[in-house]
Amino acid sequence: PTTDDHAADRQSWRMPELTYPQDNPFSEAKYELGRMLFFDPRINREAVSCARCHHPGMNWANNQARTLINGKVLPRHTPSLINVAYNRSFFWDGRAKTLEECIAQHFGGMDMPDMADDTVTRVRLIQGYEPWFQKAFGARGINAQTIAQSLATFVRGIIVNDSPFDRWVAGDDEALSSSAKRGFALFTGKAGCVKCHTPPHFSDFSYHRTGTNSIDPGRYEITGREEDRNAFRTPQLRQIAETAPYMHTGQKATLADVIHFYESAGDVRSRGQELRAFKLDERETKDLIAFLKSLSGTPVRAEIPILPALRTH
Repeated sequence: PTTDDHAADRQSWRMPELTYPQDNPFSEAKYELGRMLFFDPRINREAVSCARCHHPGMNWANNQARTLINGKVLPRHTPSLINVAYNRSFFWDGRAKTLEECIAQHFGGMDMPDMADDTVTRVRLIQGYEPWFQKAFGARGINAQTIAQSLATFVRGIIVNDSPFDRWVAGDDEALSSSAKRGFALFTGKAGCVKCHTPPHFSDFSYHRTGTNSIDPGRYEITGREEDRNAFRTPQLRQIAETAPYMHTGQKATLADVIHFYESAGDVRSRGQELRAFKLDERETKDLIAFLKSLSGTPVRAEIPILPALRTH
């Protein structure tokens, strides 16, 4: 198919309006509080802030295959936070159903309540946070839930929706180059990317066995179903050209590397039936990369806040 063949689909490819959960509606006070917590290393026993792994200057990711924190290597690649507000599950294995739950699990959550309690204690010891929590949550005060809700409110604001692809969807036929348009035809056709990476988010938010030959059990660890062994959540592709390396292992350094990997359909023992080998020539590879680059919009910046004082009196 060509881009012209998709004229009727463009309406469904528009980015939907961001919505907030009924039990955690947006407020400016929560957003500002979440911004401070995001950049504050004092609230974590590892003395590492959220921004250490999800760096705003690196499109809310980092350039490491797997993040190193205080001498420990995380088991999976750190994904970008861009547009995670639209995710239907969180972590590569989907073990969290909401963003709030995802954040709570980073601080221990139900599995490690002592770590969650430690975070709450650390926040309470920083006296400058007390008026902020009062403003955002009133009598609810500082607890694991209000910490997670304020951080989630901030993270939901990390949105990119002004890419060349978005402008093309809105009716600007000149927004995509000829190369990117050919690449989109490959994306939705010969290369078969669209089977998992469906617009407008370029994810089906499902789980697939991608043939990475990884010993990581993936989704199987959560469900215990054999069909979920080595299956991982499909990541969104917004800002993908700026968030290398790739895959849940971080094993692919460039977009070209990822394309070449999928050309062979990956390792037969750890791939799903939906993966089919294909072959692109040099120009087609460049066209597909041009399209993937068209999914990048204006980088989301965040001013680093002045953190609350440890002692206020």
